[in-house]
Parts: sequence; C-alpha cells; structure tokens
Amino acid sequence: MIGSLPPTELAMVLRTLVVLTLGAWAARPLALRLVPGGTGWVAALLLAWAVIGWVPWALAALGVTPFDAAAPAGLIGLMAARVWLGPVPNAGKEGLVAITALTVLFWFGMAQRLGLADLTGLEKFTDMGLLAAAMRAEWMPPQDAWYAGASVNYYYVGQAMAASWGNVAGVPPAETYQITMAMLFALTGLASWRLTVALAAGFGIQVARVLGAAAALLMLYGGNFHSILYTLFRGVMPATNEAFYYPDSTRFIGFDPPGADKAFTEFPAYAFAVGDLHAHVIATPIFLFGLMVVLAILWRGLLQEASDRIQAAALGWVLGLCAAINAWDVAVLGLIALIVVLVLAVQKSPAPAAWLDRLGEAIILTLAVAFVTAAPFLGNFTPFASGIEAAPARTPLWQLLVLYAHVLPAVVLFVLGWRGTSTGKQLAIAMVLVAALILIALPEAVIVRDIYGLDFARANTMFKLTFRAQSLLVIGGLAALAPAIARGGVWFAVALVAAAPMVATLAYAPHIYQPLSVIRSLDGLGFLGDERALVEAVGQLDPAPGETLIEASGDAFGETARVSAMTGFPTVIGWAGHEWLWRGDGAAANSRAARVRTFYTTDSDAERCAIIRRFNIRYAILGQVEQRTYPDLNTKRLLGLGAVLYDGAGGKILRIAQERCF
Repeated sequence: MIGSLPPTELAMVLRTLVVLTLGAWAARPLALRLVPGGTGWVAALLLAWAVIGWVPWALAALGVTPFDAAAPAGLIGLMAARVWLGPVPNAGKEGLVAITALTVLFWFGMAQRLGLADLTGLEKFTDMGLLAAAMRAEWMPPQDAWYAGASVNYYYVGQAMAASWGNVAGVPPAETYQITMAMLFALTGLASWRLTVALAAGFGIQVARVLGAAAALLMLYGGNFHSILYTLFRGVMPATNEAFYYPDSTRFIGFDPPGADKAFTEFPAYAFAVGDLHAHVIATPIFLFGLMVVLAILWRGLLQEASDRIQAAALGWVLGLCAAINAWDVAVLGLIALIVVLVLAVQKSPAPAAWLDRLGEAIILTLAVAFVTAAPFLGNFTPFASGIEAAPARTPLWQLLVLYAHVLPAVVLFVLGWRGTSTGKQLAIAMVLVAALILIALPEAVIVRDIYGLDFARANTMFKLTFRAQSLLVIGGLAALAPAIARGGVWFAVALVAAAPMVATLAYAPHIYQPLSVIRSLDGLGFLGDERALVEAVGQLDPAPGETLIEASGDAFGETARVSAMTGFPTVIGWAGHEWLWRGDGAAANSRAARVRTFYTTDSDAERCAIIRRFNIRYAILGQVEQRTYPDLNTKRLLGLGAVLYDGAGGKILRIAQERCF
C-alpha cells in the first residue's frame, strides 16, 4: 500500500509542493549561477526552500513587515531574481524528473515521520514549541513559549523558517511540523545525490548517477559501521545489551560498555527515524547546498577563472544562515572553505599577485555577507557556551573503528589510485574526505564547554561535528570509488569490494524503515488523549500582549509543558533544564519551577496572587498532567481565582480574574 491522507491534509501537502515547485522554477537561474553544471533543478529546490523560509523571518527580525504578512516575500524575491538574471536553457523534462523524485522521496519521508506520528518524546516538545511560537509571533524573535516575558534565546531560526512555510501554504503548526520533516528528508536525499554525482561525474556520468543514488539511500536509511557489526555479528562483539536497538549506534561511546566518558554519534538516518525537528536536522539541506557552492568555487578556481562575486556572497549568506540555525555548521563549512582557500592559494597562476587579490576580495565579501545575514539573529542572542577547552577524554581506537571503518577501504583505494593527470577531478573528493576526518578527530582534542557535567562533556561537541562527518563520509566515500570504477578491470572489482561495507550499513534500515502504508493522517496530537480538546482550546485563545498561562513544569523529555509546546502560548516555565542551558541561569529557571509548584499547591492566596502579578498570568491549566505532577494540587483555592473557560474530560482552563490580585 502507498498510504493516503484525508483530502484536507492532502491539500496542505499539495500546496506546499506547488509553492516549492514554483519557487524552484524562479530560483533556477540563480541556482545555475551559484552551482554550474547539470540542469540546476536540485540546487534550485534547495535554494527555494531556504529563501522562501528565510526572507519572512529576516523582514520580521528587522522590523520591516509582520511575520505572517511577509509569508510570500521569499517567493516574490525569487521571481524578481529570475527576471533580473534573464532566461536559462530550457530543461522542462529534467525539471519534471526532479520534482517527481522530490515527491517520491517526500512520500517516503512522510512515512518515516508518520510511522510514529505523535509529537512527543525526545526534543519534539522543544521543537514544536519554537515552531508554534514563531507562527504566533508578529515580530522576531518570538516570545519564548517556555519562559514567559522573554524572547527565545536559542537557535530558533530553522523552526521560524518552517513556520514561514506553514504561513505561505496555509498549514497549522502541528501539520507544518510533519510536512517539514518529510520535506527535509526529501531535500537531503536529493542533495546527497547531486553532490555525489558532481564529485564523481569526471569519471563517468552513468557511474556517478549510480553512486549518487546509493548516497541518497545510505544517507536516508543507512547507519554507521556499528549498525553492521552489532546487528549481524552481535555474538562476537563486546556488547552489554542483549539485543540491538537502533539508537545503540548513536549511544555507543561510554554506553556499551558503560564508561565515564559518554558521547553521541548521530547521523541523518537516525535523525529522520526519531523525527525531531531540531536545529541540526533543519540545517542539513542548507549545509549541503553550501557545500555545493564551496565545490563550485573550488572548481572555478582550479580553472584559473576569476572569483564570482555572486558565489562568494551566496556562501556568505549560507554561513550567516547557519549561524542563526545551527552555529556548528559555521565551523564545519568554514573548515571546508578554508581547505578550498589553501588549495587555491597555492595554485600556479600566470599572475599570482592578481590571483591572490581576487581570492582575498572573495573572502572579504563572504565574511561581510555572513555577518550581515547573521546580525538580526545575533543581535538578540546571548551565547550560552562557556568556551573551548581541551577534551577531558579520548575515544579508544577500536570504538572509532567500530563507528567509521566502513569507509576506510574506499579511502585506501582512492589514495592508492591517485593519478596526477586527474588531480583536478580528485581534489574535491579528497577535500570532502579530509574534512570528514578532521571533524571526527576534533572532539578527541577540544570541546565546546556547556552546562553538562564531566560524563557528558564531549557529548554535544562530538554529536554536532560527527553528524556532519557522517554525511561527508557517505558522499565522499562513494565518490572515492569512481576513479577505480572508471579504470575497470581489477580496479573495478576491488571497488566493488570496497563498496560492500558502506552498502552493508543498510543493515540499519530494517530497524527504522516505515512502510508507506502508515501514511494515514498528519495528526500528531493523539498522544494528548483526553487532554487534546483542552490543548486545542488553548490554541484558539487570543491573549493580549504580555499575558501568559501557567501549567505544570517538570524534568526534560517528560509530559509537562505540553500545552505551551503544542500552542506556542507562553507559560511561566517549561522544561527548566532546557531554559537553564539556553539562558545560562539555572537559579532563575529552577526558581520559576518552584513558583509554579507553589501556585498549584499553596493555601495562601497572597502567594498565589504574587505569582500571578509577577508573570501576568491570565490562564491556568488544571489538567491531568497537573494532577499527576502535583498530587497535593489545591483545586478549591484555584477555582476561586476566576471563571472556568473550558471544562472537559482532560481538565479545565481557568481564566483568572486578575483584578482580584492587582
């Protein structure tokens, strides 16, 4: 079965696809300028997705136009760019193929999301809260749904871009979440294909396309080497768990066997399986588009052509966008760009001084555009990392091999087959592989310090850097086979052997794959049970500026803070641990959580009124979660605060008569 959606939800999907198709058509001249080669359709889809999402946020962040009113601005901007750049070669057939491929991948991505459709678990409350808050907002940054009275101090721009798409396609927040995850899945697959084809095309276009298809498949469904060893050969591996569970491949160092130094090694297939609309996932297609631009700059430089200012500006825009979505990608793309600069700086040139001047001009332009792009976000953001320091631990070599050894045969074959006559073709592949290896090595030397204790000191640094390294290994590792395949004979046979461990990472697929038959509805709120009507009633409220609600607060990844997360309506405090991380102030976050407990349990109306005044609370949630979180909840006193606005099986919404406290 291929699955189906109710007509109203199918219309939401079709509107999104139509807008993206129109945007890609408009973006194609610019995409061909930025990423020459091919028909430009894949790059245009990636560019359209980013621009249509980003422009409304930028206008609202700069105070130019309210966020919802700016929804079509990105598409209008792309149309203007098409008129400015003029006509491009017709590629209607190729465009139809690209849109068809996008739609097919989108449908498979929809299955990955809807197989476990509920918007609960892991970071979904966080991500949904940021998305819903953005869709409620008039200006950026939005009000923090989990910290009443303050704007978001986190990398929220990716979720705001998803909100732009929800606005332009007329899709509510919860459904926007599901559609966005499916679209990110599709765009990641297409970008992986396009990058691999670009890297391998110099050794035969047909082989490159096959390798590109393999890259898309491995990116979306493949694991790391751990998933092979611990699935197929578990009996001879040093495992402490009886059976393989798919997150095991991301929670290996310090977990199996247990150790004091715990680290995370996630990758795209895992991210799409769990379905968190988190910063690193949202940024993936944008990062891959940035990589396309970097490669285009490299190839232009190797041909001794003058730097293209539009390419340099586009790279700066991507870097600035990454600074606002997932700051780690600034470092990763910056590393790759630095490698390109070093390669180009040592190129022989008939006029070396002029060549270096042009290179320097491109660097300055890139940095300037990056700063301007990031400024609207950075101007309202207080960093919460406490600095860079030496890594407190090292990963045993055998564990690194367990995670990454599947790419080693391809790398060795690539090095052994290096030919001076094809250096230009091979340099880009080598650059991608070198960047991946550096990203894997960095957490062994340094970390970015955050609030977590010594046990998890390396966790976030390794997570964010190796997440990108995994993608680079898939793309670069498969492209590295192309030179040997092109040589034929024994080289071809050895290339097949080298490909085997990479292809074998699809042993991960049976653990995560969701069949198309699971596509039945975009509904992600079923987990709310009897509380669903209560939460939906809150979503319909139209609070005055500064008004907040109060609901149960609790530990991260639990059931509390669900009303604010699903609606974007600011609450006094959501998950206190998250706000501690985002604001660097654990005392303030925990103090709010203590006040919420006092509000629900105290016998003192004076204490309760002081809390109401402090946070301008207009609505109080008396739901099942509040009853479970605060067994001594003082219902009688609470009901005396105002009128019951909603009363159902899931609980009550109380509209507080604030005049009783002011």
